[in-house]
Amino acid sequence: MNYTIETANINDLTINLEIRKLLKAANNTTELLPDDYLEKKICSNASHQSFFLIAIENGGIIGCNGFIANDFFLNDINYTGYQSCMSATHPLHQGKRVFTSIINFAKEKLTAEGAGFLYGIANNTSNPIFTKKLGFTENPTLILSIPNLPFFKWFYFRKEVLKRWGGCTVDEEQVKNHKLNQCPNLVKVVQYNDSWIWGKVLVKKRIGIKFSVFYVGGVSLATDGDLEKMLTKIYSIYKVFFIQFFLCKTNSLIHLLKGWKKPKMNGFIFYNLNMPNFQHLNIMIGVLDVF
Repeated sequence: MNYTIETANINDLTINLEIRKLLKAANNTTELLPDDYLEKKICSNASHQSFFLIAIENGGIIGCNGFIANDFFLNDINYTGYQSCMSATHPLHQGKRVFTSIINFAKEKLTAEGAGFLYGIANNTSNPIFTKKLGFTENPTLILSIPNLPFFKWFYFRKEVLKRWGGCTVDEEQVKNHKLNQCPNLVKVVQYNDSWIWGKVLVKKRIGIKFSVFYVGGVSLATDGDLEKMLTKIYSIYKVFFIQFFLCKTNSLIHLLKGWKKPKMNGFIFYNLNMPNFQHLNIMIGVLDVF
């Protein structure tokens, strides 16, 4: 290959601008992303730094990929998981294996640094590349929409105890604070005792009818029964018609609710770097850069 892979300094205004121009060209959008977009997107305040990798050919940036760091806990040990995101290859440089070269570079770099794993949700174009060429496994996702209908909404609750063992769990407070920093006017946080749930309220429209939905980004439960109390508060405060959960199929939270369905969206992709084996990956859609 005639290009090199290196870590980008997004604080360099020239490099930052070139990456945003690349994202614009690759995604065929009309407007350039704001000056502070990259920093806000990846600055997660994890124990290890997030970063961008870029592919350079003849002095120009022809490809990039972001890697957002988040702290995860398994058996009280802290591991860093890196979310692959903001992938782009310039349209004039397609077919040069730029994307796979960047991901393979990241795997080698992060393995040597002791990182836990790589993960994300890939689109229909990159998903087969991740799973068939780059060695990632795909963990199915589940979706649940609970309608705000008297009596009927409580049908979705199970009388079970949350299974907390054997799980690799993201630092939900870290994720929540990252999202609050990105979009403070959109993120909503509801608390009950020592538990809390965060998400976004968006207005949807179907067959000409508008209705609001609370999209759950993440949950921190001190006591299992707090979940029902917090959902009741969401219905009361925001007057939404639905509360929607979207999470990894192995998330321990699925044992508290029923009625889960398979969504149209692809599953979470996962590549183990330095992790011991574990059963449950406790992540929800809120951890993703696109949420």
